[in-house]
Amino acid sequence: MNVFNMIRLGAFILSTLPPIRKHKHEMDSARADGDHAREQEWIRLAENFWGPKVFDHYGVTVDMSGESPESLPDGGVLFVSNHEGFGDIPLFMVAIKTKQFGFVAKGELYKIPVFNKWIARIRSLMLERDDPRYALKVFGEGEEWLRQGFSLVIFPEGHRAKGKGMQPFQKGSLRMALRAHVPIVPISTKGSWECFENAGYPHPGVIRFHIHPVIETTNITKSEEGALSDRIEKMIRDKLTEWEQAEGKEA
Repeated sequence: MNVFNMIRLGAFILSTLPPIRKHKHEMDSARADGDHAREQEWIRLAENFWGPKVFDHYGVTVDMSGESPESLPDGGVLFVSNHEGFGDIPLFMVAIKTKQFGFVAKGELYKIPVFNKWIARIRSLMLERDDPRYALKVFGEGEEWLRQGFSLVIFPEGHRAKGKGMQPFQKGSLRMALRAHVPIVPISTKGSWECFENAGYPHPGVIRFHIHPVIETTNITKSEEGALSDRIEKMIRDKLTEWEQAEGKEA
């Protein structure tokens, strides 16, 4: 994406934030009061507004499949997804309207003025590269948030695939859910790179979003825990392969 298109996109993103100023005040008030349920609800409402605003503006739609978002369990969950591009952030806000969630993201997002405050406000975790000690501290914070009923989205590839295909998962990315004993919800997505970045600017298109069956972690055995990351990675990758094969037949 060239500099001009980046500026245009950034200007539009900034224009979408003032209308949710009320949500900001309510989130901050609930957080100060320690009212987790109220904070989660106001984050959810802000996300329900912001994500569709971005997609509607660019003519992007979502093709949902798999489990219903309405059937997701109560309380905190860890969404585990492949990561194509930055469009995955509003994508989740369009596809999952029944729950609040923050993102486990790289620290570079903190360099984006205004947006950095919002991504932190919705209870996102920022990781710094090549700092394992800091990562442990951040994951410990995320573990506590999950116990408090907040949900998180993690992209175990560690970076955007940028149209190069799904990359291997980094080990240890599911540890928060296992330690907090919260459900894991695997997600497969396809199309955000094409819609938001591949052409150098956002354009109309369809992004696929598949919700796999929920994986409970409460009574998981040690052997199952060790194989869990590979199991979820295969589940997500198999769906991507299925979509690609179907597209090949249609062509």
